[in-house]
Amino acid sequence: MTAAQLYVAGKNAGEMEALTLSQDPLPLQSARIGAVQFVLGHQFRILRNDEGWHVSTTAYRYHLLDNDDRELIGWHWHPGTVGYPHMHAEAAGGLIDRRVHLPTGRVSIESVIRLLLNDLAVAPRRADHADVLATAERAFVEHRRWHARGPGNE
Repeated sequence: MTAAQLYVAGKNAGEMEALTLSQDPLPLQSARIGAVQFVLGHQFRILRNDEGWHVSTTAYRYHLLDNDDRELIGWHWHPGTVGYPHMHAEAAGGLIDRRVHLPTGRVSIESVIRLLLNDLAVAPRRADHADVLATAERAFVEHRRWHARGPGNE
């Protein structure tokens, strides 16, 4: 999909860290919709408890933009303002717009990359991309501490 690299900007265990791409936004070519850009923002902490070390996501924002930097769709979880995972998209001829927080379950980076590869037909760089994504996402699913929150149970 890209030669861009993932960067971790962090300090020490327990402090806020950030996962970003070396190109921001990341330009991609979709066989279905043409030029698209991917923006990845993922904040986390590395914590230790009685069970050992774990990574705890504290917020995320994943965006797909068109070539004019307009958001096509965005998946967010930012508990300081909206406490449940949600997405933004325009639908119903504009009756639903970006101000609406459409509840979702927790969204993995892998699921957004899978959408880019499978549904939007961005060309993969690896033949084994499905296996790589499945392996990485399996670790996320097995070790996450919560799955879905919505309005009222934030």
